[in-house]
Amino acid sequence: MKSFKPSHRYMHTTTLVNNKLYILGGHQSINSTIDAGKEFFYLDVSISFNAQNLLWYDLTSINIIPTHAFATTVRGVNNDALIVYGGRNLTNAETMALIYVFDTQSNSWYIPSTTGVNYVKRRGLTAEMDDNGKVYLFGGWLIDGDYVNEMLILDTVNLTWRQGSSLDAPTPRINYGAVFLPNQNIIYLGGMMHTNENSPLNEVNY
Repeated sequence: MKSFKPSHRYMHTTTLVNNKLYILGGHQSINSTIDAGKEFFYLDVSISFNAQNLLWYDLTSINIIPTHAFATTVRGVNNDALIVYGGRNLTNAETMALIYVFDTQSNSWYIPSTTGVNYVKRRGLTAEMDDNGKVYLFGGWLIDGDYVNEMLILDTVNLTWRQGSSLDAPTPRINYGAVFLPNQNIIYLGGMMHTNENSPLNEVNY
């Protein structure tokens, strides 16, 4: 690994695992000649750093995920893994798996085998995980362009899928904010609806 200067990007993922801030994928900025959607790197926040001269460490050479954007990530239940779900391929060269896991102890990627209902991959959503390793995935954008408001639940310990309740669910949306609260509720705020309108910030859903 060596330090490097990452390119500008958006629609990437950021995940803090064991005092390392991992950055993955995303759309490159306009006129950039760098393939931002393939880059994978981290910043060690356990040591002092200069915000004007950040020391990023490049892991792109070991990244097995195709060039992508609009994915979502969470850290593993034991705080030793980075879990990636969904997203959109930015090239037609490779097929993207539904789930990827990066083991931060061995610096290696793998694609886990999951059971349960076989769901269509989504993009533009936010993953939240509880203390038992269950990942909650609300809404998102399907490949055919439709927005949905279903709740999917992935048990990362047993690697099983199930569908959560959609009773009184918020309207279909993407690119929203979500926070998992100590009382086991998840707050959903904002986002873009299928009408291309932004959800008002005075509407809080949980």
